[in-house]
Formats: sequence, structure tokens, C-alpha cells
Amino acid sequence: MRALSIALLLIAAGQALAAAAKPPAPPRIEQRQPTGEERASFDDYYRQKMLAESKGARVVQPLFAPEFDIERQRGKPWQVIARVDSAPRHSAVDLCRQIRSSFIYDAKAPRDARWSDSAQPPSWHVWLAQPKTICTAAPHTVLMDQALPPEDVVALLRQYPELLSRARLLLAGNSRCIRQRALPFTLRAIEPAPPAAGASVMFNLVFESDRDTTVRVAVRKHRGDYAAWNVNCD
Repeated sequence: MRALSIALLLIAAGQALAAAAKPPAPPRIEQRQPTGEERASFDDYYRQKMLAESKGARVVQPLFAPEFDIERQRGKPWQVIARVDSAPRHSAVDLCRQIRSSFIYDAKAPRDARWSDSAQPPSWHVWLAQPKTICTAAPHTVLMDQALPPEDVVALLRQYPELLSRARLLLAGNSRCIRQRALPFTLRAIEPAPPAAGASVMFNLVFESDRDTTVRVAVRKHRGDYAAWNVNCD
């Protein structure tokens, strides 16, 4: 009987230690749609902003309605962000671009001062241009770091399916990435990367899978050729 009691105590102690070692669950994120007041307030703010920046010239309304990103951790205030895309235009001969600007809302500020530029700088979203065709909105765009040369971005947009195919072999050889080697991926961003592998110019292709995972493929540029060199998985 005493041995059984000791065994039960050891089991209970082990369960308690396991519970203590278990990481806490991530905080629950709540989301919602903007209220009518938030929408109207942003429309008025953005109209006044465009008037101020036009300096008397005719104001052209944005082609696209703002998109709102509203969320909070349970029990905390809502964070309300509005995003507006510029009209598509050629960034280079073979590259189309939209600039996305973000604005943040402060419900406690005076009514005429509730919106301001977000701390996040405007971002560039690009896609390949069609020959002799004016740039129009695309269903899928890729976030581009503004520091990258447009000619490299164009080359990577054209070659990324082949680079991803090579990267799948690298995924299979990486213990942290092997489970993702056969997943469908979508290219989300092109970033600069620090020099490596004897190359002074490196890039990261950022892919997202249909399982909410992220893979960064390091691409080495050498004499105008691009090669998948390494992978990193999140």
C-alpha cells in the first residue's frame, strides 16, 4: 500500500512538473469590422490629407477602398489600422508597382485628430508588367524591399518557380524543414540578404505555405545567375 501511495505521489509530481514546463497558450486575438464612425472618420481624414498634399491641384480619389485591420488581445484596447493602395504604375520597364500606406486610429484623440500616419513606412507591392500594356491591379503582388535593384526583382519574379523547385531539395535535407518540402507555396516578399557563400549579392525569397508556415530561400547571385543556396523555416 505504501509503495502504491509513493508511486501515485511520484506520478502527481511528474504531472505537476509537466504542467509547469508547458508554455502558456498564446493570447487570444479578437478581430472585427470597422464601425460606421471609423469609416466616415477615415474618409474625411484621407480627403483632407489629399487636399493638403495637392496644394490646390485637382484631387484624384484613390482607385481602391481602404482596407481595415482591426484586432486586439482580449481585455485590451482595439488597434485600428487603415491601409490604402496607390494606383498601379510602372516602376521599371518590366515591373508594375503599388504603394501601400498605413494609418492608425486613436479613439481617445479629438475627433479631428484621431487618424495619423502609421509608424510602419509605406510598402511597395510589385508584379511583372505585360509587354506594351498599362499596369492594372493584379490579384497577387509581392512585397519588395525598396533598396533592391528593379532588374534583380524582375529576374527573381521570373525565375522563382525554378528557384523554389531547387529549394525543395534543400528543404528535404534540413531537419527543421523536411515536413514542408511538398507543401504548396506562394511568394510573398523579396528581401536583401547579407553576403554569404562567397557572393557579395544575396536575396531572400519569402514563401508562405497553405499550412501558415514561412520559408525563406536564400538566393545567391553570381555573374547574373541566380541559385537557391539555403533555406530557413518558421
